[in-house]
Parts: sequence; C-alpha cells; structure tokens
Amino acid sequence: MIFTIPNILTAFRLVAGPLGALFLWWALNAETNEGLIRWWSYALALFIGGALSDWFDGWFARKLGQVSAFGALLDPIADKVFVGAFLIVFGIWSGLWSVTYPIAAILSRDIIMTMIRLSRLGKESIPVPVSLAAKVKTAVEMLMIAWFFALIFLVRGDSIWAYEAWIIFVWIAAALSLYTGLTYNSSLIRRYIEEPIVRKIILPLGHLLARQSRWIRERLRRDK
Repeated sequence: MIFTIPNILTAFRLVAGPLGALFLWWALNAETNEGLIRWWSYALALFIGGALSDWFDGWFARKLGQVSAFGALLDPIADKVFVGAFLIVFGIWSGLWSVTYPIAAILSRDIIMTMIRLSRLGKESIPVPVSLAAKVKTAVEMLMIAWFFALIFLVRGDSIWAYEAWIIFVWIAAALSLYTGLTYNSSLIRRYIEEPIVRKIILPLGHLLARQSRWIRERLRRDK
C-alpha cells in the first residue's frame, strides 16, 4: 500500500524542500527587513516540518507495521531532494568556492546514488543498503541547514565566526557524503560479484578474454 502515513510524511519532504528553498531565496534577496523575516520564517517552518517528518515517517512505519519496499526507496530520495534544494540556494547565494565546491560534491554524489537506487527497482536481490554513516551524513546536513537559519541571529557586525563555522559544517557534510558514496558503491560491486550469473559466467568470461588478450599481445611481439 502506497498511501500510508509514513509514505505521506516522506512525500511531504519532496514538497517542503524545494518550496522552503524558494522561500529562503526570496528572504535572502528581500529588499526590506520585513520581507526578510517573513520569507525566512516560512522557509524555517518548512525546514522544521521536513526535518521532523524524516524522524516520524520511520517511527510510524515501525509502530504501525507499515514498512514497505516503496517507502524504503522513497525515503532516501526524499532526503536528497529536501537537503539538495537548500544546498542549491546556499551555493548560488554564497558565490564562494569554499561553499560551492563541497556543495557540488554533495549534489553530484546524491544524483549518482539516486540513479543507482532507481536502476535497482525490482531487483531486490541487490538492495542498496542505508548505512549508519549515511544516517550520520543526513543528520550533519540537517544541522548544517539549521545553522544557516541561525546565522540571522548569530552574525553581528564584523563578527563572522558563525558563518565560518557553517562553512566547516559544509565541508564535513561533503566529506561524509563522499565517504558514504564510496562505501555504497564498493558494497554494490561486492554484491554484484556474489550474484550467480556474475560469478559463474561473467567473471570466467572476463578472465578468458584477459588471457586471450595477453596471448595476442605476446604473439604480436614475437612476429615483430
């Protein structure tokens, strides 16, 4: 069943992320303090709602016995859309390489992982696991976004320590993102190798082609 409370909460993040990012962009480009505070508040409300839904969807799924393959697929994709929308705003708004580079790395990793997940639809024999490190990565990204919202209160005058601390958050999130991406892919490769068709047919065929290639190269050298 698709229309369950956990899946509805998960789908909420698919809307809350882009809409909240749009409100944040309007806040950052507001011409008056009134406009800044209004759109900032709307964006913050959507961010808090989306962050809470990330916890409650899993809780309701376990509590109501509504854990499903569809929910397991949709949840990480919703997380990436939710976080990625805010990251795009951060990257465009800052214009600093120290922000755009790590954000580009995070977004690239998330796009690749989403493509991998979608390519595995209907192939349950090789699921893409959600590791503890990936959950920590998502939590760090949520804290990074929350810290950005707090900057309006923390940055005063020439004091930019809060903004510099936020940039460190961005780099930590990027490092965790790349680490989990490499872990996912290495795990997926190992699982592919363990598949019967790969182990019994594709790998032996690859070894045969490699031996044949070496034989041809040696033959060509002798002919010379």
